[in-house]
Amino acid sequence: MNPKTILYTIIALIISSSVFFFNANASSDPQEVYRVYLDGKSIGLIYSKEELENYINEEEETIKEQYNVDSVYIPNNLDIVKEITYNERVQSAAAIYDEIKDKSSFTIKGYKITIKGVEEMTEEGTQRTEDVTVNVLDKDIFVDAVDNAIGAFVDEEDYQKFLNDQQEEITNEGTIIEDIYLQNDIIIKEDNISIKEQIFLTVEDLSKYLLFGTLEEQQKYTVKEGDTIETVSFNNKLSVGEFLIANEQFDSADNLLYPGQEVTLGIIKPGFRLVEEDHMVSIEDNPYTTVYEDDPNLAIGTEYVKQEGVDGVNRVTRKIKKVNGDIIEALPVSTEEIKPMVSRIVVRGQKQISGVGNLQSWFWPTARPYIISSTYGWRWGKMHEGYDIAGTGRGSPIYATNNGVVVQAGYTGTNGNYVYINHNNGYYSVYAHMDSIRVTEGQIVEGGQVIGTMGDSGFATGVHLHFAIYYGYPFLGGVSINPGRFL
Repeated sequence: MNPKTILYTIIALIISSSVFFFNANASSDPQEVYRVYLDGKSIGLIYSKEELENYINEEEETIKEQYNVDSVYIPNNLDIVKEITYNERVQSAAAIYDEIKDKSSFTIKGYKITIKGVEEMTEEGTQRTEDVTVNVLDKDIFVDAVDNAIGAFVDEEDYQKFLNDQQEEITNEGTIIEDIYLQNDIIIKEDNISIKEQIFLTVEDLSKYLLFGTLEEQQKYTVKEGDTIETVSFNNKLSVGEFLIANEQFDSADNLLYPGQEVTLGIIKPGFRLVEEDHMVSIEDNPYTTVYEDDPNLAIGTEYVKQEGVDGVNRVTRKIKKVNGDIIEALPVSTEEIKPMVSRIVVRGQKQISGVGNLQSWFWPTARPYIISSTYGWRWGKMHEGYDIAGTGRGSPIYATNNGVVVQAGYTGTNGNYVYINHNNGYYSVYAHMDSIRVTEGQIVEGGQVIGTMGDSGFATGVHLHFAIYYGYPFLGGVSINPGRFL
């Protein structure tokens, strides 16, 4: 064998040996494994998905104790996908656990509950309230928390009688609850919840969140000498109702405060709309009206009482609709006269209408019987600069509260049909949400004269009159005055 042949033989042996070595490694069997992805990025391979899940569950004893659960699960942003591989290195469950424990959060079984928003009227028009989502481990916590929150708006004894069908039938006067319901749709979904999310573990915490929209400590106030619930509420931009909700130790605006006492000033922001529909029968005074008869034979400014007035008494039946404790609708059903009203008749000299209002004589601006659905003061963190008067029905008359001159009559998206009257004594009166207007700008009106009819035009949730009195021109530096000082 010549040297050249020997060289080729050696090269062939080397090549064949190399091929054999390569094939020995490449011929290993394919293996079934699981690839682990964190936020979509591969972080390794494991042989068993169950092994990783069990390892996490065994290691996270602290989470089990904190939330009083039996099992802890993989993070929601972790995906485990089966695949076939040949030569990639497979890691242990412990190694993968170490990789993810500080980068993600583990989960526990619970319920994600969404309270869907609803359509509501605002000053900007119809808008949808925001969805509210809460996490609980036990659905009963949510049910009990909603019951607690309902108790903030409905008398507990009345609510229980309604639930147990134990309300007494109305014989003379009284109120019964016809229906109570949440206007919101509620979606309950069982889910793995990250421990980094807020999870409500107690009824008390969830009740507070559903009422105030936060678990943060509410502002406190130390009572001073002379404070009352009404003055503390008003001075801190709360309604009395909101104050009572935030301070469960009180059940009435008449409860006494003492100096040094600490109270809560929480503005409520309910995560739901609780609707209460009531049937109400009430015995109400029907105050007498004054009727003037003109006598051309008497000098102007001369007058005498021809007939004294006598208040009447009516039994009035209404359907009341409340949302989160606020009356939004008071529809009259019937009025039964128990004692007739007798008008006071005053005879006076030749009639002459003055455009100047009498500071000692103000007329109630609606028909009777009526209901004040919202008083003057703070409500939901905003100042309500007047009375909302309901219960007389659409199309019933609205009266000028005093002599004066109509300075504005028109329509806006907020006030609807409205009238402003200048009483030429420093005071102005405002009438909003009217169904129709019966006066024109520049017209002199007399106290008690019909200027329009009841409606729900503009930003209004039901038929009512928004009535306000200002010292100075309204909304241009004028200061609102509580109508109760005059009426």
